[in-house]
Amino acid sequence: MNASIKTRLYAAASFGLLALAMPSTSIAQESVRIGLATQAWWPTVVAEVASRQGLFEKEGLSAELTVYQSGGETFTALAAGAADVISIQPSIVATGRNKGVASKIVGLGSTANYGWNLIVPTDSDIQSVADLDGKNVGITASGSLSDFLALWTVKEHDVTFTSIPLGGAGLVPNLISGNVDAAVVFSPLSFQIIESGDGRSILDYGGAIPEHLNSGWAASDTFIENNGPVLQKTLNALYGGVAWLQANEDEAIDLLVELNQIDREVAARDYAEQFTKLSAEGVPTVEGAQAALDLAVIGGMTDLAPAADIVEERFPPVPTQP
Repeated sequence: MNASIKTRLYAAASFGLLALAMPSTSIAQESVRIGLATQAWWPTVVAEVASRQGLFEKEGLSAELTVYQSGGETFTALAAGAADVISIQPSIVATGRNKGVASKIVGLGSTANYGWNLIVPTDSDIQSVADLDGKNVGITASGSLSDFLALWTVKEHDVTFTSIPLGGAGLVPNLISGNVDAAVVFSPLSFQIIESGDGRSILDYGGAIPEHLNSGWAASDTFIENNGPVLQKTLNALYGGVAWLQANEDEAIDLLVELNQIDREVAARDYAEQFTKLSAEGVPTVEGAQAALDLAVIGGMTDLAPAADIVEERFPPVPTQP
């Protein structure tokens, strides 16, 4: 992915003509700006499906999708008012709230770190997490989910290494070239590097970390209170995308091949190990958020807002039908 922010606008091309032709009956679309933490992570695929299947349009929305390079950069966009709804993890929301950025998790995405692996080059002498002491480990950015996982690894495994921010697109190239000794890699990139034989996993975070509110969708308090109907429609469309993915395996795998430029074997593994496990109901809970914040504390994070202050349960999605 190009390092610059890529913005794609999705709206019906004929809408303007229709509005001119039928001014007395046309209804203007409402708009929503959706921030996505990186190109290959599951939220980008879900949002793309919602767009391609016309789910935003069916909800009367014009959705602008912007792909960033990390969760931290996406949250900055929310704080700056450049995004309305973003893909994020609760620890960033909790940290931001205590720093004056009032936002909440409004939709549950997953309850585990599915597809996230700590990967080293295949020919590396590193055989376990303990061998990373004094090494360099690649992450996407400070404050990102990969950063949290790196911090958790340091605390949980009693090792000391240096986290190197590389951006989502820079993880695998820098790992393969030897610029870092290991990297915290999300799917499908994790599966791609493992399947290609260029890397091997020394830690599968999906199995290592207990179930919790791992990631989801967030919005600012202001947007929640002032644009509740738009938020509800946005979540309806996004979870309509999840429903479509989970009901159409072959087409979903084809889409993963196209969007992430991976071979079908990797896409099939990504689908099975991540997309089939995404939350279909989408309702975040305080209990799930508390479990996530407890893990964040284990990872060394401090000054976190209470779980009850970062979860909004008033917008259970009603998945839009294609």
